[in-house]
Amino acid sequence: MRYLALILAVLFVINHSSNAQAPENGSKGRKKVEEAYAFQNKLLDSTATINEVIQKWRATASDPSVRKDPDALAIVYGCEGLLEIQNGENQKADSLLKKALPLFRIRESKASFLVSYADFERGLHHNAQAMRANEEIVKTMDSIPALNDIPFYQESGYAPYAYAIDASFGMAQIAASDSSQRKKTIELLTSTMKRHPQDALGLMDAVALHHLHAMSDEDYKFKVDLLCSRKPELRKVSDLFEKKFSEADTR
Repeated sequence: MRYLALILAVLFVINHSSNAQAPENGSKGRKKVEEAYAFQNKLLDSTATINEVIQKWRATASDPSVRKDPDALAIVYGCEGLLEIQNGENQKADSLLKKALPLFRIRESKASFLVSYADFERGLHHNAQAMRANEEIVKTMDSIPALNDIPFYQESGYAPYAYAIDASFGMAQIAASDSSQRKKTIELLTSTMKRHPQDALGLMDAVALHHLHAMSDEDYKFKVDLLCSRKPELRKVSDLFEKKFSEADTR
């Protein structure tokens, strides 16, 4: 269900970014995407099956107006790919997501799919591919303001940083089980923490580094206490991050 939840958030972010950035000649392609997305919403009341929605996205991908707009085509491939994950067709999903990602021109449109791709590849133990995707997220998508307006992320308390927080957590999980990725992960977490010294993303990076034993107990406590004294609302977020790692350790 995680991927379906992400799909439900995708179109809001896409519309938010495309209203400001999309060229006029891409508008017809976007309308076709919106039509397919409206059809996909039938999954919510079971008036369409996943296979029927996949066929709808596949037909949309062949529409000339969609093929003229790289971002629209990328969205179509991406949505189809996420549904193939739900369908258990990992090979098809992997192929579709890899077709989608290079086509994106708008950062906000790409972000949701890149986060899903990184999580998917980590689940398949394709750690190098997952690390590359996570690195791109923390370096170029560390704050997405449009996430503030999506209830799914709004309730988290760290909405703009949600994608990068997921990426930092994902990297830490990879490094915990794959020593070949440990050095790179610690470097990325450390550099991201330095760029975000007073927000929830920097807090996640500190929790991740401590979890990987790359930060001493004393330094970690000082860092978290200082940050939470300046922003008391982050204490609850800190507890949530700690719980997230504890739950992952018990799986």
